[in-house]
Amino acid sequence: MDARVTVLHDIVGEAIDTRDSRGPQEVTESGAASSFEAQVLTLQQPRMELMAHERVEPGAAVRIDSRDAVWLGEVEECAASGDRFTIQVHLRHVLRDFETLSRLAERFGTSTTKGIPVQI
Repeated sequence: MDARVTVLHDIVGEAIDTRDSRGPQEVTESGAASSFEAQVLTLQQPRMELMAHERVEPGAAVRIDSRDAVWLGEVEECAASGDRFTIQVHLRHVLRDFETLSRLAERFGTSTTKGIPVQI
């Protein structure tokens, strides 16, 4: 199964930025992307194993968009595997359908109108 991974919060990267006297740095072409494609190797809740061309620091919060769900989790391990990386994610939340997403949006005060997409 293919998925799109978005790094939501990179605590290691932020710690490095705060120690740099020049302040936070822009991500360069050689830096890690904040969003990338990955392949889901295994899914045995509460764990997911991904294979990707990007490295993600352990401790980073990630969002994983698959064909049938949106997953939120924390990277536990990221290991080189040839020219790719195997990423172990501890899953914390899953949204499996629009109805669940709509209820969540209402809970946080976002109004929804039939036919208009909800953005969270």
